[in-house]
Amino acid sequence: MEDLDSRLEEFASEIQRLSTDAEHPKTAFELLGVGQYEDAWQSYLQYFLTPDQTHQFGGEFLRRFFSLLSNNEVMSFSPPEAGLRPDQGIEVTAERQSSDDNRPDLIITSGSEWFLCIELKVHASEGRGDQPQTIRYANDEHIVPDGVSAYEDGDFIYIKPREATPPASASFSDLAWGEVQSVVQDTLANMTEYAPARTIAQLSDFSTLIDSQLSMTEIDEDTRQRKDLYFEYRDEITEAENAIETFVKSTLQQNWRQALEGAYKPGNDQEIEWQYGAIGKGYGQVRTPRWVSAKSGSEELDIHWEHKPTEDDFTKGQLRFILELEEPDRSTMDNDSGERYQQFRSDILAQIETAIQPAENPRWEELDVSPGRSQKKLARFVYEYQPGDENGYYQSLQFALEDSEPVSRLVTEILDAEDYTRYLKE
Repeated sequence: MEDLDSRLEEFASEIQRLSTDAEHPKTAFELLGVGQYEDAWQSYLQYFLTPDQTHQFGGEFLRRFFSLLSNNEVMSFSPPEAGLRPDQGIEVTAERQSSDDNRPDLIITSGSEWFLCIELKVHASEGRGDQPQTIRYANDEHIVPDGVSAYEDGDFIYIKPREATPPASASFSDLAWGEVQSVVQDTLANMTEYAPARTIAQLSDFSTLIDSQLSMTEIDEDTRQRKDLYFEYRDEITEAENAIETFVKSTLQQNWRQALEGAYKPGNDQEIEWQYGAIGKGYGQVRTPRWVSAKSGSEELDIHWEHKPTEDDFTKGQLRFILELEEPDRSTMDNDSGERYQQFRSDILAQIETAIQPAENPRWEELDVSPGRSQKKLARFVYEYQPGDENGYYQSLQFALEDSEPVSRLVTEILDAEDYTRYLKE
């Protein structure tokens, strides 16, 4: 342990002493003068997202990209990880022309299971004429092979600089190039030992391009030295990072219920006696006794609060507390869900804002009703705490239970006031 501490101190000292004077060697994009053109970005992204390409990442880059979409809640479905590997029928097509003459930058498909339609913007925008690109694309049934209705799931993604104008169509979800950069850097950090040197050089050039073009400044030698230092001390950094993963799985995911039970005990019959579930997983669920019976009984309505004790959220110092409605046997809800689920969801959303207590200095950082595109998410509280602080996570979870209690009582009242078994569940 002392040796690890010593090496990490050396790493910190080297980072602090770095100079910022020298220029870096030019990337291939800079030598060819193509870095400002979107088709160069499109070609590189298509190449690395395709599992069967010769970069030898297999499906790793695609998997990390999908994880980014899921973590940023811009994707409404979760394809199985095994389905993202080579030889699983993933196709990534650039500039595919539809019968209506629309050409999105990238289309990713997996058989008839799902599709992603991706539009990229670097310096230009889509414009705001009579028919902006994203509106035309979202309204085009044949924007993807065989038509949108032929797929079980699908989403539209709009990748742009963080400060750029959002897409005209509400069907497209925003994703910043800075977020894509995190996937590039994560892949570089974890795949160097497994991929050819040329592939690593190509991806490193793409990373430099994203930084330099979006900031409109060149990456200086200081950044390159920081990168070199990372690889010099990578074993020590990895050891420390692995400790975080181990801690989250062995402690945070196991102990959050115990922490709540010790801090949140009903003092009288009027207080809620919470039921805790999914212990030891990357998500935890909290229900009232009435919600438990709604799931297991004839109503078959799975309503619960869910939080995410994951390595990603723990290192960010973020707690997301989400009210979710799911079909018990599907763990999701969408347009195909029966009338029972749609009616219950509608009843909650019609009244939920009246139950949220106004606060001059709220403890939460964000509060959204019906966040994202997923129909199962009805409300979301977001709290912040010191990254890596176990007690900070537990305290934020306690705050979430307390702050959301009016919403929980409203949901229970709605359940008691209506016989939802009279609605079809399929």
